[in-house]
Amino acid sequence: AVVSTQSTGIVLRTMLMRVSKVARLEANYEAMQKQAASAGSMNKTLLDENSALKKMTEGKEDLLEEVKKMEELKDQVKAAEKKASQSKADADAMRKQSENLTMEYDRLLTEHQKLQDLITPGDKKDD
Repeated sequence: AVVSTQSTGIVLRTMLMRVSKVARLEANYEAMQKQAASAGSMNKTLLDENSALKKMTEGKEDLLEEVKKMEELKDQVKAAEKKASQSKADADAMRKQSENLTMEYDRLLTEHQKLQDLITPGDKKDD
């Protein structure tokens, strides 16, 4: 009878441990099912948002291409403005140089005339 009580105790303890383990596994399983359902719901939400974003960005590639072209045109305008500014500076320098040449030419003409006047009166005195 003692052996039978011990055997019954061991069997009951083993069954209790297994029932506990099954209960823990069932609880884990339910938690995992809830997580999977939540993940699935989140996945569907993200897919819907992605689809909505794709619809919103349709045709935006053309707009982005136009913005890129505008930036390139801005760069070209800046380069042209720089070139025009340099050309204006060159033209100003040439104008200044021309003015200086004109002044020098006028000075030389005046000096030439003075020399001519010095020579010419002497020639007239000889006549």
